[in-house]
Amino acid sequence: MEYVTLVAMLALIEYMWFSIEVGRARGRFNVPAPATIGHENFERVFRAHQNTTEQLVVFLPALYACGYYANGALAAVVGLVFVVGRMLYFRGYTDPEKNRGLGFALGMLANVSLVLITLYQIVTSLAM
Repeated sequence: MEYVTLVAMLALIEYMWFSIEVGRARGRFNVPAPATIGHENFERVFRAHQNTTEQLVVFLPALYACGYYANGALAAVVGLVFVVGRMLYFRGYTDPEKNRGLGFALGMLANVSLVLITLYQIVTSLAM
C-alpha cells in the first residue's frame, strides 16, 4: 500500500499546486476573493481546479479500495495515469490554445478503471 499512498500524496500535491495557481490567477487577472467569476482566464484556472476537486472525490477512495481489494501496484500505476491526466487537463483548460480532451479522458479512464477493477475483485471473491 506504500505505492498507493505515494500516488495519493502526489495527487494531493498536484491539487495544492492547482490551488496556488488559482491564487496567482486572482492577482494576475484582478479577481478579488471571494469572487469566482471575472476575467475569462481566471475562470479557466478556477474551473480546472474545481473540476479536479470533483474528480478527487472519486479518485481517492477508488485508489485505496483498488489497492486494498485488488492489487496495490496496479492501483498505483492506474493512479499515476490519473495524476498525469489531471496535469494535462489543467494545462489544456487554462490555455485557450490547447485542448483538455486527452487529460479529461485519461483521468476518467483511470477513475472508471479503479472502480471497475475493485468491483470485479469484490464480486468474484463473494461468489466463491
